[in-house]
Amino acid sequence: MGSAWFAFSALGFRGRFSSLIASLLIVLIPANALAKAKPLDAATVHARIVKRGIGNIVGVEENTGVILTGRILAIDPDSFSLQLWNDPQPVTVMDADVTDLRTGPTRGFWIAMGAGMGVAAGMAIWGFVHVHNLQQQNQLPMPQPAIP
Repeated sequence: MGSAWFAFSALGFRGRFSSLIASLLIVLIPANALAKAKPLDAATVHARIVKRGIGNIVGVEENTGVILTGRILAIDPDSFSLQLWNDPQPVTVMDADVTDLRTGPTRGFWIAMGAGMGVAAGMAIWGFVHVHNLQQQNQLPMPQPAIP
């Protein structure tokens, strides 16, 4: 009876968990597509490049479909210059020509990453202490030899 109940509850949990994941994916995938569909204007591109700063790495996609990744060398009022990885000459990119701009992980990403690592470390410590305590509980005292 106990094993049948466990199998039934495990299947029930698995079904609820799968439906939760499916619901989240149904909501998040179109939201991601809508977030990417928002076009960038020249003022937004310029503000994000200035915020990123000279000497930092960015990835840009131009309206011609060309994707460039490199280090920012200079920032002008309507353009910026990139030093690409395998090209000795700097490339000038107009702010109005950029359709997608990748500046790297955000601060929120790093906060979530740190919190996740903290939770994982806490669970590992808890598991170690829990297993150690279980091993200590199951030890019986050593039998004493009978005195003749």
